[in-house]
Amino acid sequence: MNEIQKYRGEYFNLNLDQVIDYEKFSIFFIIYHSVKIEGCSLSETDTRILLDKDITAKGKPLSDHLMVKDHYNAFMFLKDKAALKTKLSVEMIKETQSILMKNTGALASSVAGNFDTSKGDFRLAQVYVDKKYFPRL
Repeated sequence: MNEIQKYRGEYFNLNLDQVIDYEKFSIFFIIYHSVKIEGCSLSETDTRILLDKDITAKGKPLSDHLMVKDHYNAFMFLKDKAALKTKLSVEMIKETQSILMKNTGALASSVAGNFDTSKGDFRLAQVYVDKKYFPRL
């Protein structure tokens, strides 16, 4: 038996695989980084406590908490769709977008027209994240 097998055996004998819910940890980690890209002020701990215990972080904007919850709901929606092997479609993208932006999206106007990100409409304007510009495709 090599050293890796020995430690693997000890790991499972001690039931350490039951100590951490790796799937939940991974989902929370993905959500945290996704909202951080969008400028969310919640820390990784704030995010985990919000998603795990539904407790908000003192002094942080409500919109940041709503963003985290919406991202989580959209992630779980896509996870369920993936389990069902649902084919990607424009309708599914719009439905995902409406979940993702449910509480933080809004009606917007641009030269190209009006759109409502909370309803899953495709954006008709350029997107800025912090000071970076992402052109409309």
